[in-house]
Amino acid sequence: MKHKPLLVFIPGTLCTSEMFIPMLADLPLETKTVAFDKHDNLADMAAEVMDIVGARPFIPIGFSMGGMVAFELIRMNVTQLTGMILLNSNCHADLPGRKTGRHAHLKFAQTQNIEKLIQQEYLSVYFSNPHCHEGEIVTTMATQLGVETFEAQLKVLAERPDSFDVLTHFNQPLLIIGALNDQACPPEHQQIMAQAAPQSELHLLPDCGHFAPLQAPTDIANLIKQWVNKHYA
Repeated sequence: MKHKPLLVFIPGTLCTSEMFIPMLADLPLETKTVAFDKHDNLADMAAEVMDIVGARPFIPIGFSMGGMVAFELIRMNVTQLTGMILLNSNCHADLPGRKTGRHAHLKFAQTQNIEKLIQQEYLSVYFSNPHCHEGEIVTTMATQLGVETFEAQLKVLAERPDSFDVLTHFNQPLLIIGALNDQACPPEHQQIMAQAAPQSELHLLPDCGHFAPLQAPTDIANLIKQWVNKHYA
């Protein structure tokens, strides 16, 4: 019988470990979560993951920007990487034209406040009902991390490399979970990744947006348990 690897949860932009708390309650597996502060590049973020993992075999579970960190771990040829799970992420480089919008958002956060930015610009993209409880969690996480972390992570998003080729050469099991209503990382991006990776499994959740781990934590935990049992039992 195989030993089940450590599951390492990697957060997205302006997310803390609170992002994963609803999911962890339904996962009877050994897990760790990564906390990013003012890391402004993928290499430093990946190094933070490895500081937590040490020499243990593990599976990174990357939400949104966290998936980009997982791709960086593949580029680093980390030998104890035994699989990968992507939650509402994508493998593409930053799109042309995004720089202007990101700069405007940063300026707004610096001159107004980050809470108002999230409420006015982001929640309606993330949720069909921007006033939902999950939206309050997203706002709280962003407020806790603050403007300096936001600036650092915008740099990470802007400078990330395209990782499509990384996926095509990743021969370990890959679980991709997306959401049908995800505007930030839409279903077609999830399908492109699934078609590129040799050992992929794709699930698209209904009635969820970009923050599916907050909206459907039990469903995602069950998918992870089934996938782990399938490949590592």
